[in-house]
Amino acid sequence: MEFDFDLPSVSDDEVREIEIVKNGKSYGVFRVKHQFVSSPKWLLEWKRATARLSQRERQRIDDAQVEADVLLRRSVVIKMFVENYIVKSEGIPVKNGTWKHSSANLVTFLSDPRAYWIFQELDEFSSQESNFAVEATEESKKN
Repeated sequence: MEFDFDLPSVSDDEVREIEIVKNGKSYGVFRVKHQFVSSPKWLLEWKRATARLSQRERQRIDDAQVEADVLLRRSVVIKMFVENYIVKSEGIPVKNGTWKHSSANLVTFLSDPRAYWIFQELDEFSSQESNFAVEATEESKKN
């Protein structure tokens, strides 16, 4: 049976690279997976991330009343995103030494209020199927 609508054309494992640049300065190069935000897989990842919290903390993130509640939700979302959708990061500016990719380092970096906009850019990029499908179509034309 054939239906008359477009089904998603991106697999869960497709990865794309994005460099975050602002005012001519690079804030890192990231390899991210596409996230289908309303997919069963994403919802299970969210359930797993929030299962680590107490019942009170889950209530706080579901019905944020104060800034601390918003920050708690943000930290859970960032950790879930890093663990499930960022494959690699490099070139993140650090004052002493060089950046070493790890989930812990990346969560710390993206959780800093000054870097939250970087998380937002990554989240938006990885949520848009067109960022993944376009390259897939171009790659298939080359072959």
